[in-house]
Amino acid sequence: MDKEIIRILLVEDDEDDYILTKDLFAQVDNRIYDVEWVSNYADALKVINNNSYDACLFDYRLGEHTGLDLLREAVASGCKVPIIILTGQGDSEIDIESLKAGATDYLNKAEITTQLLERAVRYAIERKRTEDRILRMAYYDTLTNLPNRSLFHDRLSKALAHAERYSGNLALLFIDLDNFKRINDTLEHRIGDLLLMEVAERLHDYVRSADTVARQNTAALTNTVARLGGDEFTILLTEINTLQDAAKVSQRILHLLTQPFSLDGHEVFVTASVGIAIFPYDGEDMNMLIKNADTAMYHAKELGKNNFQFYKHSMNASALERLTLENSLRKALERDEFILHYQPRIDITTGTIVGTEALIRWNHKEKGLIPPGQFIPLAEETGLIIPIGEWVLEEACRQNKMWQNSGFMCTPVIVSLNLSGHQFVQKDLMKIIEKVLDDSGMDPSYLELEITESVIMKNADSTTTMLNKLKDMGIRISMDDFGTGYSSFSYLKRFPLDNVKIDRSFIRDVTESNENAAIVKAIIVMAHALNLRVVAEGVETRQQLDLLIEFGCDELQGFLFSKPLAAEDLAQYITERGKKNGRDVLINLLQ
Repeated sequence: MDKEIIRILLVEDDEDDYILTKDLFAQVDNRIYDVEWVSNYADALKVINNNSYDACLFDYRLGEHTGLDLLREAVASGCKVPIIILTGQGDSEIDIESLKAGATDYLNKAEITTQLLERAVRYAIERKRTEDRILRMAYYDTLTNLPNRSLFHDRLSKALAHAERYSGNLALLFIDLDNFKRINDTLEHRIGDLLLMEVAERLHDYVRSADTVARQNTAALTNTVARLGGDEFTILLTEINTLQDAAKVSQRILHLLTQPFSLDGHEVFVTASVGIAIFPYDGEDMNMLIKNADTAMYHAKELGKNNFQFYKHSMNASALERLTLENSLRKALERDEFILHYQPRIDITTGTIVGTEALIRWNHKEKGLIPPGQFIPLAEETGLIIPIGEWVLEEACRQNKMWQNSGFMCTPVIVSLNLSGHQFVQKDLMKIIEKVLDDSGMDPSYLELEITESVIMKNADSTTTMLNKLKDMGIRISMDDFGTGYSSFSYLKRFPLDNVKIDRSFIRDVTESNENAAIVKAIIVMAHALNLRVVAEGVETRQQLDLLIEFGCDELQGFLFSKPLAAEDLAQYITERGKKNGRDVLINLLQ
């Protein structure tokens, strides 16, 4: 029969005492004691929460610190392993102090024998197991092994204190199975108990696998699933960023519970109603939050069951609209609902069209055209910006090459498009761009990638490497929205840029605000000193144009010249303007 292996952590600054202790354990016949030795206080702090140990032995004297200090640190940090204090002094005050601080036992080194040491460790381990059983009976539901009402209230209380301290939000989901009594009455209570166990398992597994679905702060408390009694369950989401986080979890739970349950030969179908209360909006204390989540759950039942409801009805509309939009967004690519519009960029010296910016539009089958401001943030949040951004790249390059092949352009123009922060950090970004250029046949020199100032500045070193790779391919690089972030000219010279685009917020008030005018002029002067071209976007008035000409801006983009146009309309626009030559073109564009 294999011997039981007991793992021991010994914190002892005297190597001789470590060897002696290890030898004493080696003399035990019926068990194997695997002793791991740590010789100082600092290293012990790093491992005390490793709950793979069965017991810990702390020497009282640890240099500047004591084993009692380490014991208190361990207890405060949540260490669950039984701890025994060892000392070379027979001081009864240390004995009592150690036990009060949470030690399981206290041993005088001068009196330790193999039998005494082994008995103390066995006693500590068995006492810990007994305490765990008592705690489980007191705080866990015996049927489902989920936290019960008492433990849930304790965790909710701590979560509320944490959220209040750090100005955070949390969500309480109150879940009640629909028509559970009918299952009990029809298939007997044993099947009902099996169903509750299976429901508990599904909820627990989902919340554990998605523990960070709404939790970005690593210091936040763990999400909790509990059974309050009967067929009532609760889920505590300890930190949420938006209402949609709670809505997504609720929607997923409803889906999980609609999948059939196989219970002792019976196929059982069940649905649930979910009520959601948000701290601090729906209650600032535990009782009010629970009451309002319960109220929201009953409202869900009144609306036909198998749905979730926020306590505040206004939140329901907002969350439902957002979820509906997200679901539609996920299908938009396969339904071919995206289109690109192109806004011309004008050379301020010649008046000719030198480029276009590709701007995505969503032609929703029911809502019609949805502007980017309504769906791009959602695409960023959900990660859908990656496939959408790839489609924009493919379509813009394909279209520009088709324009070039058609021959209506006197001179091929550059197509520029925005590269999101998520795309910029893609590991396979270079391969994607290479494939798109290869498939479309467009020369890389006619592609310009616009990257916002904030994205570029997140990690200057890795950014420089990536931008250099793009430049080596022959692609043009433009810093978009300049002036809204770091606005550091010293950084500009580090990056292999071609253009700087002045954010439209400065152009909008450039003729009314002396400060904005000074900023715009400074950007243009400094960018020219670094051999960068400057593009002003959002130009809408003749007064803005005159001032930008005076400042020496290189290119202009805005409604003064043209709104974003569909591909076929832009072709006509370029054809008509291409018939005019020289400086007069700029004047004609304004007529």
